[in-house]
Amino acid sequence: MQVSFRELDGSALARHMVGSLGRDEVQVWVTTTPAHEASVMALAGQLSPEERERAGRFRVREPRCQFVFGRALLRQLLGASLKADPATLVFGYQPRGKPFLVQSGLTSDLRFNLAHSGRMVAIALAWGRDVGVDVEFMRCLEDWPLLAERIFSSRELCELHSLPKPQQREAFFNGWTRKEAWLKATGKGLTDALPAIEVTLAPGTDPELIGLPNGPEAAGHWAIRAIPLPVDYVGAVVFKQSSSVPA
Repeated sequence: MQVSFRELDGSALARHMVGSLGRDEVQVWVTTTPAHEASVMALAGQLSPEERERAGRFRVREPRCQFVFGRALLRQLLGASLKADPATLVFGYQPRGKPFLVQSGLTSDLRFNLAHSGRMVAIALAWGRDVGVDVEFMRCLEDWPLLAERIFSSRELCELHSLPKPQQREAFFNGWTRKEAWLKATGKGLTDALPAIEVTLAPGTDPELIGLPNGPEAAGHWAIRAIPLPVDYVGAVVFKQSSSVPA
């Protein structure tokens, strides 16, 4: 199983790689939202009327720009992978809000997930396997020690408190993004069972899924990777080990 992390930077190489998703591959594309709102809103024409209406409901500039840029970029990546016009793509939504493609003329099973925090955007793509991605800007939350008591298991709290103080903030966000990525892969959304989603936390080590709400053996059906990101950001991608699409 190949997992590739790619920066969408506008270069010729990046443009060439878009649409190259292999049948036994998970791609994670990362980029930053443009700083100028006008540059972002120029992309709104690529969105559906429903998406433009939804963007208009944001009263704060930053989440509005995040939504418009993220959805436009998602449409571009999906369109390139499917050899389809991005503007014609139609999304449906699972009960907890996870989007999926509902194209009647396409027989593919392309699955995807999008996350953004601060100016960072990450999009994961895979054929025939559930995938979830999460990124977080580590400076956005000051009361993380209190939140850790609510979302971490006793084992995770022991690991957190055993780390040197300078590493604990990053360890908390490692845990948060890894749990959130699994929830997004499954489409479950936030849940009170967060302590039952057990992950490793230590910075600088490969992440692991240790246990899930339906038993520790269920963790073996999933894989997790850390996303290489700039300083002050952490992220994770979680995906199903098996695919429903023949290689």
